[in-house]
Amino acid sequence: MIIGTAGHIDHGKTALIRRLTGIDTDRLPEEKRRGMTIDLGFAHLDLEGVGRVGIVDVPGHERFVHNMVAGAGGFDLVLLVVAADDGVMPQTREHLDIVSLLGIESCVVALNKTDLVPADRIQTVTDEIRALAQTAPCLREAPIVPVSAHTGEGLEALRGVLAEKLKKIRPHDNNGYFRMAIDRAFAMPGFGPVVTGTIASGRVHKDDSLRLLPGGQIVRVRGLQQHGQTAESVAAGNRCAVNLAGIEIEALARGMMICDPRLERIAHTVDVSLRLAHGLKQTPRDRQRLRFHSGTAEEFARLVWIGDAPEDGTGLAQLRLERGVPLMYGDRFILRNESAEQTLGGGAVLDAFASRRAVARPERRTRLQCLLTGNAEEALQAWLEAPGADGWRLAELAEQLAQAPEQLRERLARRTDLIREDFGDDAWIAPSAAVDNLLERLHSAVADYLRAHPRSTAMPPATLHEQTCPRLEARVFRALIARLLATGRLEQVPDGLCVAGHRQQFSAAETLLADRIESTLQFRGKPPPKLEALARAVGQPAPRLARFLGELERAGRVVKLAPDLYITRRDAEAWRNRLDELLAQQGEVTLPQFRDAIGAGREFTMQLLDYFDRVGVTRRQGDVRIAAQERRA
Repeated sequence: MIIGTAGHIDHGKTALIRRLTGIDTDRLPEEKRRGMTIDLGFAHLDLEGVGRVGIVDVPGHERFVHNMVAGAGGFDLVLLVVAADDGVMPQTREHLDIVSLLGIESCVVALNKTDLVPADRIQTVTDEIRALAQTAPCLREAPIVPVSAHTGEGLEALRGVLAEKLKKIRPHDNNGYFRMAIDRAFAMPGFGPVVTGTIASGRVHKDDSLRLLPGGQIVRVRGLQQHGQTAESVAAGNRCAVNLAGIEIEALARGMMICDPRLERIAHTVDVSLRLAHGLKQTPRDRQRLRFHSGTAEEFARLVWIGDAPEDGTGLAQLRLERGVPLMYGDRFILRNESAEQTLGGGAVLDAFASRRAVARPERRTRLQCLLTGNAEEALQAWLEAPGADGWRLAELAEQLAQAPEQLRERLARRTDLIREDFGDDAWIAPSAAVDNLLERLHSAVADYLRAHPRSTAMPPATLHEQTCPRLEARVFRALIARLLATGRLEQVPDGLCVAGHRQQFSAAETLLADRIESTLQFRGKPPPKLEALARAVGQPAPRLARFLGELERAGRVVKLAPDLYITRRDAEAWRNRLDELLAQQGEVTLPQFRDAIGAGREFTMQLLDYFDRVGVTRRQGDVRIAAQERRA
């Protein structure tokens, strides 16, 4: 677990941590020289009944609030330090605002420097702190412990209070995706790059492969340390130092994240629940440019209200980040103004991978409200319903819900209202009702197509896919078509898909034209006419005739021998029968033998034998044809 400090500058946060732990968290030369915390500092503390916990010490100066925010995201408990001589000050209030906006509920107040003031002053400042509880929920049940970092008075009582509060905090989930925002990156001689941070979820082991976001590089864990001790693994809720292999130190910086390699996406457009800071005099404008803080990342963003700007201080909004940030559902964030002078609000990520289109649609607001107020099952249902029959890949849905795929797979296995198709390590899932509706639409689309194209034998699958469900993955589309074929309502034919029992339909005029074409193509001792000559013979434009011949081919009345040459199906079958007889008698056939057998010329016979090779009746060996092993005609 992590204890984080908060409070105004010079109220003794660092001195108190040094007195509690023996560790000076001011590590920078400038901090030593100025006697002021500038960046995050780190220590650890052993508490009875709890064990060793991490401590993050934050700067109190208003110029370094961005550093405070970078550390505060990992706090389980905030140790608010208020100096008894100064009382509540501006950064006391702003830090409390930030803590509240980040959803941190557990707090202990250390009323420091009690050795400098009389008892009645201690009571006055205690009353000031209690008054803040109206705007800072974490203070409502927060113990206030008088202490002196200078004399050590009250430190044992503070340790006991901290231990009791930490015992009541719910343990972190160690089974989810591993995620750790980087707050420091440095090179260790002989070891290479090292990053530190607070593990937000999951667990990391030595030799694990991890992904660096943004960027996407895969790195390997050479070694781990927890509280300065070598470790084989470290779990969520703990500080951790990770020695990385496969990357240079120049590629690492605060704001990045190391995580489970299955996580590949970063957020650019984020739908959020936003609560404005207490006492904010002016609501941020639509499209206003702001500073966005989450984890250790800081980035500029544009605010777009979803609906009207809130009058009660809480609303739904979209944040359009200028550069991608590693985010997931439930992550907390802080918004500050562009010049970093004021905290404006904060909240929780609802959709880390949102679309910028149709922001105002009612169904989006309904879904976001469900994600905000519902439980885990309601959130799952909201996302299952969002794409309808387009469904989800299991890995994508898991990432959307910030839940490891193996955990989500177990939850989904208990559901009877879903259709699932497995594809190796991944699966596709969609609500049964939506899939049933899509199957009906697919069947109807094929029937409608064939009514509109009565001479067609089938609808091309690619056309059906594009017209009916273009966003559906091709492999899922094929799996759903297989379901329809299994019911017998659709049939697969060489040209595509047709409804059961479908036959091509020709008008009376088309039937007469087909008969005339067949009569003209019938073999009478010389090759049939090619396309241009056939078009003249039947009085049709060549392009239109070519299309009609294709329809006759699909109807089984003609056979395409070459790009511009057709024969009748009856002639083709007669010649095949003659070829089969020769092969049965001799085992092989030469071109001259077949030419003489059918009474045709050499060139036409060669085209005919090439056709039988293509359709798998024969196979050429040198100058002879033999029967093919597998016949496809």
